[in-house]
Amino acid sequence: MKRVCGIFTMLVCVGLLVACVGRFEYVRPVGVETATLSRIVAKGADEVWRQAAATPLQGRFAVNGLDRDAGIITLTYRGDPEPYVDCGYVTSYVKNVRAERTYRFPAASASAEYELMTGKEIVSIARQMALDARIAVTAAPIASKETRVLVSAHYALSRTMHIRDTRGSVQTISHHTRFTSDEDGAFPGAVVCRASGKLEADVLSAFTP
Repeated sequence: MKRVCGIFTMLVCVGLLVACVGRFEYVRPVGVETATLSRIVAKGADEVWRQAAATPLQGRFAVNGLDRDAGIITLTYRGDPEPYVDCGYVTSYVKNVRAERTYRFPAASASAEYELMTGKEIVSIARQMALDARIAVTAAPIASKETRVLVSAHYALSRTMHIRDTRGSVQTISHHTRFTSDEDGAFPGAVVCRASGKLEADVLSAFTP
């Protein structure tokens, strides 16, 4: 079921010579489908293990371990969160004597530069996001030529904001959140993040039926 929820604020500051207006809106992730976490392939376990070491999988993810006895393949992904995580959208509008500006970007983007009205002044923000995902792939034999491949992922997201005020002072704030393939994470400010399902789909796509 789709959910829509937003946070909206409008702020105004007035000084002796300068008037400024700002508006901030955050819209939560909408319509993210439940990730597909398993696939049955018409191959024996040995063939599945050979696929796990093949280039298509290693080209997108780092293979950290192949435990044949436990039937578990361990992968990692480090980098841009946006392909694999949905954190909704941010819109920030500011206006002062210089001009009016509107910034809109995915809250999961790896980097964004924008301005924000704080109630006292308009500040400049340089924000970075990074994803460290750990994926466990389990290969469970069903028959001699049939194997069930299951995927589970743990997501660790970091968000760093460098906030510059009108005096040129910079404050750096960092936050972290963790979640799984079927759970949500959150940052301060009610920013919700969840798996888009694409990471799990990309891993499963390496194991052809």
